[in-house]
Amino acid sequence: METYVVVVFTDVPRSYPTNTGVTCNYTVTPSFHPHNRDWVGIFKVGWSSAKEYHTFIWVEPCQDSAGQETLMKQAVFKDYYLPKDDEFYQFCYIDNTGQVRGASTPFCFLNPSDQSLDSNPDDDLLVITTQVLYDTLCRGQSHLRTHMKTLVSYHFFHFKHEIYFKCGL
Repeated sequence: METYVVVVFTDVPRSYPTNTGVTCNYTVTPSFHPHNRDWVGIFKVGWSSAKEYHTFIWVEPCQDSAGQETLMKQAVFKDYYLPKDDEFYQFCYIDNTGQVRGASTPFCFLNPSDQSLDSNPDDDLLVITTQVLYDTLCRGQSHLRTHMKTLVSYHFFHFKHEIYFKCGL
């Protein structure tokens, strides 16, 4: 049986404010029995070892969880332990043997002044690409802008002449 995804992080926004604590929501599948030495950590994206956490918090042990349905749990991180840079991070659930049992989608920490008030999380999209693809897209975008300016000039020129012709100017 797959042992990695027995903890699923839920409702993880794209960013958290830097000046407040963070509540991390997660569910534990019925097949997994949390231990009092399990923990949830915040890791910089790209980590390769459970020792590379930024901060962590011990999970609250479950009383008599054997055979129950999926458990919904929370871990609360104090603001003064949170990262202060603009890197991407993720929550990871580490069991008492050091095995990763679940990982969240990436998120970052932003100053409240940097966050747009009219931002809709459903409109946000994280795109990861290569430099070659990025350069190609930029060249294509530049070509399209030039072509669009040419078309606008062409249509404006012909529209202006058409008006002069119709008005007898």
